[in-house]
Parts: sequence; C-alpha cells; structure tokens
Amino acid sequence: MYKLLKNLIKEIIMFFLQIRVFYISSILKKKSQKNIFIDLGTNLGQGFFYFKKFFKLEDYEYILVEPNPNLKNFIQENIIKKYPLNNIKLINKAAYIEDTKKKFFGLTEDERGILSDGASIIKEHNSNLYISDETRSIEIECFNIINYLKALNHYDNIIIKMDVEGSEYDILEKLIENFSDLKNIKHIFIEFHSRFMKKEIREKFRNKEKILKKKFKEKKISYTLWV
Repeated sequence: MYKLLKNLIKEIIMFFLQIRVFYISSILKKKSQKNIFIDLGTNLGQGFFYFKKFFKLEDYEYILVEPNPNLKNFIQENIIKKYPLNNIKLINKAAYIEDTKKKFFGLTEDERGILSDGASIIKEHNSNLYISDETRSIEIECFNIINYLKALNHYDNIIIKMDVEGSEYDILEKLIENFSDLKNIKHIFIEFHSRFMKKEIREKFRNKEKILKKKFKEKKISYTLWV
C-alpha cells in the first residue's frame, strides 16, 4: 500500500512538473531568437529525451555535460549520432566552479556500477547510501561552468537542467554572484541532493538550499525544483 501511494504521489508531482515545463517552453518559443539548452548531468540521456519534447531540437542547440568517461561512447552513439542534423555537443567533463581535476566517486560502490547516475566529485554526496571508496575513485577534468556560460552571451535564451550530484551548491552560489553577466539564463531546472547525504551533514546542505532559494527570489532567477 505504501509503495502504491508513493508511486501515485510521484506521478502527481511529475504531472504538475510537466505542466510547468510546457509553460516555460511556450513563453520562450520565438523562432527568431537564438536558444540553447544545457544539460548538466546527462548520464544515459534521461533528461535530454524528456526535455527535447518541450525545448524542440529545431529551436534549441543542446550542450550535454557528462563527466563519467564510461558514458562518452554511449552518448555519442545513442544521442549525437542519432540526431546528426541537430546541433548537439558533448562535454565529457564535470561542471564546476573552476578548471581543475578532481576525484570521481561512485562507480564501484553500489550495483549501478560504472554507468551510475549518482557518481560525483563530491565525496559525501551519497553518504546516506554508501561510503565512497577513495582508493577506487578515478580522476576527471572539471571546467568552470560560470565562465562557460558568460561566453554564451550571444544567445537570447539559455535553459539549464542541473543534476550534478552535489556540486549544485557551489555552482549556484557562483551563478548568483555573477548573475548580472548571465541575464540570458531564462530558467534553471535544479535537483538538490541533500536527501542522499548522511544525517550528520544533511541539515547543513538543506540550510544552503533555503539560502539559495531566497537569493533566487531576490535576484529574480527563474527556477524549478526537479526530482
């Protein structure tokens, strides 16, 4: 009974989120404008295949950002080659607040394995589920997403889907600080990840979420919390 109720609640939430996505895509539908959708945390393309139904490929360029090197060929074969006439690019690095290298956790710690949708550069990210094994982590490249977004100032509309497994807190703080140079970001779909963290640190990150949401309101940054 509990499982059925949980699934029903999730379906209701997704229904209202779909209405929200449709509304946002509708108000930005101007053929003469230059638009780009940035998918931070592409994984197997779950978000891409969902959002492209609303932010159409004929209207939007797509940047797919996925740091997991094990997913590079999958994305090339199943997304980019599948839509060869569309402007879709892959960045096989982690979005972060600086150009650097970091350890990447979560490829061996649970049954999801090397294609995990929960791998992260944040060691504590999945601490409610497992202890990250530093000895089995890999090193990956990160890039400064804020500088990257600033360089897209020739676009009229930027839409961002942000599912970056715990890095969203640092990225969003910097995005807010620099928002005067990022006014063409018209909407952000954000998934927060505090619920995956162990109890001892979860409250700290939930407080960060409250502060970020308050700052979004102050800066008039349009966003939707995702699940």
